[in-house]
Amino acid sequence: MANEEFSRALKYLRLKFKLSQETIAKIAGIIQSDYSAFERLKRKLNLDDADKISTRVWGVAYNNFVEFSKKEIYVKELPLPTQAAITESTGSKLRSTENLLANELDRLISAGYLNRPTTAKLLHSQMDKKLEKRKFTEITNLLSKPPRDKMIVPLFKNSSPKIFIHKDYASQYVKMSKEEVLKLFKNIDK
Repeated sequence: MANEEFSRALKYLRLKFKLSQETIAKIAGIIQSDYSAFERLKRKLNLDDADKISTRVWGVAYNNFVEFSKKEIYVKELPLPTQAAITESTGSKLRSTENLLANELDRLISAGYLNRPTTAKLLHSQMDKKLEKRKFTEITNLLSKPPRDKMIVPLFKNSSPKIFIHKDYASQYVKMSKEEVLKLFKNIDK
């Protein structure tokens, strides 16, 4: 469980700041394939590598990393190599207010909220309160476009509201009707 939380936090921050796995591994001083396998939960990370990633890349001890990933992070407070990588990857300063919806959506994907059927409305209810005035259609649009459309798929073609799920978990629901899915998951709005 701790490995899973650490992995999700790493992936969330990497996506949030538009960093590649290769960049994270290089800053941390570990092999990229090891980092990639850990982020995908294909292998466990030893404490030395976990500490290298959290300390060298994010400037925080590994035992505080998961909690750190949930807070607002200021790029100028990160280690210099990470600041440089973020500036290079974004091409400019991050505009947190404009990217907040996409960042929150990526956080929910990383946290596993789309490992079971859900709607834009339900995802919206799990987002930062700063986004309460944003429309559900904006979430639907973000899920329907690259890069998210490569991993998140609509469960039914012409469903209203659209029901989304991570492609790795979709196979168990494809033979079910919308009504059957709604019965199984009472928290999905009709």
